[in-house]
Amino acid sequence: MLSAKKVIRIASLGAALLAVIKLTLGIISGSMVIIASAVDSVMDLIISMLNLFALKAAEKPADKEHNYGHGKIEAIVALAESVFIGGSGIILIYSSIQKYLNKTPLEETGAGIIAMGIAIFITGIIIFLLRKVNKKDKSLIIQADLMHYEMDILTNIGIIITLIIIQHTQWFWMDPIIASGMALYMIYSARSIAKKGIDLLMDTSLGKDHEIGTIILAHPAVKSFHELRTHQSGNRAFISFHMVFKNAGISLKEAHQVNNDVETSIKKKFKKANVLIKLDPIDDEKSLQQY
Repeated sequence: MLSAKKVIRIASLGAALLAVIKLTLGIISGSMVIIASAVDSVMDLIISMLNLFALKAAEKPADKEHNYGHGKIEAIVALAESVFIGGSGIILIYSSIQKYLNKTPLEETGAGIIAMGIAIFITGIIIFLLRKVNKKDKSLIIQADLMHYEMDILTNIGIIITLIIIQHTQWFWMDPIIASGMALYMIYSARSIAKKGIDLLMDTSLGKDHEIGTIILAHPAVKSFHELRTHQSGNRAFISFHMVFKNAGISLKEAHQVNNDVETSIKKKFKKANVLIKLDPIDDEKSLQQY
């Protein structure tokens, strides 16, 4: 069975291979779009290595100093990744402007096209593996990696089209302009990853109140619920709420069984969830009947 760590290792090897191929041909051809793609692959390699560290750290169980586990390390790494990616984008824009002003012609565009075709094939394998793991493990790290490699496919296709056009038209000005567009996308991706990391650190709610509420009220012994609070740490969701029974005189044993039933139902929907339920005999002014 593929684990998240194993897939990240494969992604790291793939990124290293892509970086070497692209950088070599980028230097030979003088193409800024290939060099930009090579820098992107180097960033992929660095990010994958950081992700591997984060996944190992996030899997550590809760301890005396970290009662809720170590999942937030994923958010910290995501923020570091956003700085790497955004900074690389800025450097590429500067390099592309210099390339445009100097009007340097391209060489070996045919080799560049072949290289990008190989890159698409390798990236496709990485995406397939990441998607497979992401279905099982809803990790911010895996999702960020997957999003980045999916856009790499589109970027590589765009590079091939650009090189073909340049090969037949000699429109060399397209090279730095397309490279600048790729750099702007890298900066946009950095913003998206940073936002997810900040949301995780700020304990933003899951946004699944309706789904959770439906599960709670589906139990025949439950009258209502209130004080629903949710957040995520790594790939683990934390859900807590107060639950009110239809029968205010329910026995402790019966109430405990209802608690277990509701908790099990929630965990079927939200894998690896940590559910904390406070049992209330009566409604209060904060009870949630409609949500």
